[in-house]
Amino acid sequence: MEYIKPIWNIEEIRSLDYVFVETYQKNPSYNHYYHNRYKNIIGNEAYYLPKPMPSFIDKIIKYPIFDEFDTVLPGIHRMQPGMVLPLHADPFGNIKRLYNIEDIEQVYRYLFFLEDSKPGHLTQLEDTMIVNNEAGNYIKWKGSAPHAAFNMGTEDRYTMQITCFNNSI
Repeated sequence: MEYIKPIWNIEEIRSLDYVFVETYQKNPSYNHYYHNRYKNIIGNEAYYLPKPMPSFIDKIIKYPIFDEFDTVLPGIHRMQPGMVLPLHADPFGNIKRLYNIEDIEQVYRYLFFLEDSKPGHLTQLEDTMIVNNEAGNYIKWKGSAPHAAFNMGTEDRYTMQITCFNNSI
């Protein structure tokens, strides 16, 4: 896990107008999660462009870790207690369609933890479970890397996702 110093106001993040993103049976990676119990818990709530992003986002996307990318797309997620995103790989359907990306291995994803982890907040990247993150920790992966997120606690979980790629590849 890597780290940046938090420059955000968590109260501003909590007050955003999130929309539930239902992913049950909309992402092919979830096809084997066929049980009806998953129907209302697979997903999270998102705050994406074109909605106006909080001002700290402009500063974050100018960090040197993003210098190598032509396109940097931020989003913020809230995962309420009981929501899960079981182990999956992102299909990047909108990215592929909007930016004419053919190979998802050209796409990189950064996940920033916006608060210290709370009991029951779990993240998995490939074979590694992340359970004790601090605000400012982040992980990154490329394309089809399997990952998961779980809120089995009693408090909302907040993360910032930044998707990056080069248009010229």
